[in-house]
Amino acid sequence: MAATSTATVNQVIHVFTDVGVKDIDDELLIKFLCEKHGSPLDLTFVFTGSDGVSPAEALEYWKKIFEPSVLAKKNPGSIVNYTTLPEYMVLESVECDYALQISPGNGYDGENLTVREKYIFAGDFVTPEGGRDSFNKNGSDAILTKFSTEGKLVEIPSAHMAKMRFNKELLSKFDGPFVERIVFTAFLLAFCRMHPKCPVSQKFAEGLVNPNVGRGVNYENVIKMAQNLGITPNSEGIESATKAAVKYFCDIFNETPDWENGGGVHLHTAAAAHCPLKDSGSVKHLIEMNTYLNAIHLKACSSDTYYLSDLFASNDNEVFYSNFDIDSVPYTLTRSWEYFKANSEDLVECFNPVYDLFAGYVLVGLMQGEDRTTDSVDTFQSNIVKEF
Repeated sequence: MAATSTATVNQVIHVFTDVGVKDIDDELLIKFLCEKHGSPLDLTFVFTGSDGVSPAEALEYWKKIFEPSVLAKKNPGSIVNYTTLPEYMVLESVECDYALQISPGNGYDGENLTVREKYIFAGDFVTPEGGRDSFNKNGSDAILTKFSTEGKLVEIPSAHMAKMRFNKELLSKFDGPFVERIVFTAFLLAFCRMHPKCPVSQKFAEGLVNPNVGRGVNYENVIKMAQNLGITPNSEGIESATKAAVKYFCDIFNETPDWENGGGVHLHTAAAAHCPLKDSGSVKHLIEMNTYLNAIHLKACSSDTYYLSDLFASNDNEVFYSNFDIDSVPYTLTRSWEYFKANSEDLVECFNPVYDLFAGYVLVGLMQGEDRTTDSVDTFQSNIVKEF
């Protein structure tokens, strides 16, 4: 661990974070806690790794990209420590006043951890009836059971966190690499899908594009984005948009698309028959998303006919996967990315939910004797900007 200050502090906070995955909400939470004015904190961030990123790689990514700008504005009285989950797990004993888990547990059972006040979990320990397990619940049963039994567990429902969004005032609290990656994350999760080979694709991919199955975050962002840009799709590119949607779900479930029996725009019927989807309408939702994305792409390329072709046809009738970063945007998507950046001020409400930032807001409330777990979006946006 490396401390950045030795001042006396009031509260000891440990945060389990999977910095470095496709979203950026962990990074926003770390910035908020480090820079929060008022009583200083003793902060330890435990980098867990996730989605193919090792704990050590996650820590290095944070220190290289984000740490300099955060330390420049850090509450001068606060202590900031870093460690990795493998290092943390082998310590004989660790203690804190509050712990916050904003990442999957990776099998850590918390046996060596003493929490004096509350253990806050960003997700549902008990999955709501008809819902799906929270992403952070993966590998977390033992540690959540431990603190639930001790009467110290505080759950923040996933469905409520998903409502928390940026407004322009909240966005203004972030600068430099944070803003760049906030915008990039919004673009990435609108234009690109979870890879079919991702270990949790069968569990989560359908719900990202279909509000009738999950929270439909990606679907809603694409629709809002097109509306805010004043773009309405037509039949242009419908065949490639349809084939891409069908192939995507077939790839997830290791099925072969039935092109002959489906035919034309009715291919979604064949896909639904072959794939064990929770809702046959999921393919239709993805086709709709693809037609909107194609329309946005064509608008972005309208001044440069060299790039002007159907988005998915130019990608061999496949969706794009979120397996690239801000420095390696695929050639086919470069015009759309430039167009998205140029219009980002009009797309703030389309940016990804700030799940973990809300979790940090709940944590700060608990330290002040307030229960903020059910605060509305407006209340959250109004209050958190006063605490930076």
